[in-house]
Amino acid sequence: MLSGRLALLTSALVIAAAIESASAASASGTANLVSGTVLPRNPPMGGIVRLDLQVRNDTSTGWTSADLVHLTWKSADGKTSTEDTHQLGEPAPAGAMVPLTLVTMAPAAVGDFSLTTELETHGGRLAIGTPTTFHLSGFLFKGRGNGHGLGMSQWGARGRAAAGQDYKKILSTYYTGTRIDARDTSGMVRIALTDDPLDLARPWPRLFGPQAFVAGPITVEGLPQLQASAGSSLGFDANSAGQPIAYVIAADGSHGAPVVITSTLTIHTSSPAGIRTNIMQVMGGDFRGGAEQRRYAGVLRIVPKGGATILPVNVLPMEDYLKGVVPAEMPPYWGVEALKAQAIAGRTYAVAHLGGADFDLRASESDQAYSGLTDQRAESNAAVDGTRGQVLSYQGQPITAFYMASDGGHTVSSEYRFVQWNHGPVLRSHLGYLTGISDPFDRGPSWQVGPFSADGAAAILIDNGLNIGDRLVGIDVLQKEPSGRVIGVRLRGSSKSVEVSGPTLRFYFGLPDTLVDIVGGG
Repeated sequence: MLSGRLALLTSALVIAAAIESASAASASGTANLVSGTVLPRNPPMGGIVRLDLQVRNDTSTGWTSADLVHLTWKSADGKTSTEDTHQLGEPAPAGAMVPLTLVTMAPAAVGDFSLTTELETHGGRLAIGTPTTFHLSGFLFKGRGNGHGLGMSQWGARGRAAAGQDYKKILSTYYTGTRIDARDTSGMVRIALTDDPLDLARPWPRLFGPQAFVAGPITVEGLPQLQASAGSSLGFDANSAGQPIAYVIAADGSHGAPVVITSTLTIHTSSPAGIRTNIMQVMGGDFRGGAEQRRYAGVLRIVPKGGATILPVNVLPMEDYLKGVVPAEMPPYWGVEALKAQAIAGRTYAVAHLGGADFDLRASESDQAYSGLTDQRAESNAAVDGTRGQVLSYQGQPITAFYMASDGGHTVSSEYRFVQWNHGPVLRSHLGYLTGISDPFDRGPSWQVGPFSADGAAAILIDNGLNIGDRLVGIDVLQKEPSGRVIGVRLRGSSKSVEVSGPTLRFYFGLPDTLVDIVGGG
């Protein structure tokens, strides 16, 4: 899931400048600031600052559009921190006025800074107004890795495959002491297409179309009146009594008689393209045309869950399910050995999660990403077929094959998995096959989240049910585990301090991983 926010632009600073008489200005030769604003007045460290200036050419020569405007940030000791350069953008004859709209990024540091604006023209620099002073505060998260850090790194598998390792070597590296066993995986698996039951009484997201539907041709077991031919569909809604209903939507848009959903509907299709529906969990912010619908093999169950809620569950053979998992989890061009490793890890994870009440696994990253038939590729299908029935076992039992996008250079040992904090780390039992390793083959990108202003960070905490005041003053790292991931922090607010775990901090601020350095303060 993958996010940071900029501070709201809430106030303006009008830059004061003494306007000299025309004759005096011409004699001194200045870039005369007539008026200007800087927004926001209190930017966070690393935040964006915008200047809107009106500057008069009070020299005896014209300025060209290619003349450079320098924006220089200096720390309290006068040392240059950062500098941005922009072209003037339009010519300005002597005596003419020129508007300037400039954007710069504040230094990613806490403290007192000044911002100087100068015009470089005719071999010299002319100051535009006087330096503007700022006190920068806030928080910036810089890190590596993407996920929980347990088990196989997908980026690492890619790097190892590119280096010539086969899938067996890749898997034995990430899952210590395991072996590959053969199992009968010819059975069925039940996949919940949404993480939670869907409430049909709530407004339907218009991005997905006017309503929830399953496209024809389809039939519903035991309900011939809900048969929908090609060109028509089966629609879903809530009636005035707050019950879920299904009805046929004809090609002309007319609706058939509604049927109240009191028991599970089992939907079949005769189309070789599978069951097409817009009822699914949104993954990855994909807003391309067609991304609002997916196609699925097998059958679709609509399970009533009380009130106007339903749970869509795709039931299909395990190996067919994996053909929708591998391309959703790993790009097909990452190498055949990496894809095979992904197929076995995905199969092993699925086998260990069979046996739920209404479903076995979710179709999102809550378990494993699954896109049905929609994203299937020949390369990933071949990886599934080439490893059919193969699962990882440890001491004779299938493992819980955790994996993640990137380990940031080091995986996590199992005792720190999803670690909690209660005046110290609350560790879990050690699983021998999940032992942290250094991983030079993972070349996943680093990331940065923020900056957050001190009051903006406090507002995020309040939104998550944690009120420590109207400003976050500081974040103290209390402990890291051997891979370098944060396992406990103290959040110092303007009214109180609270200790939370690293995973909780990650959740609050939307961090990709807990392998993070925290810069700044409030």
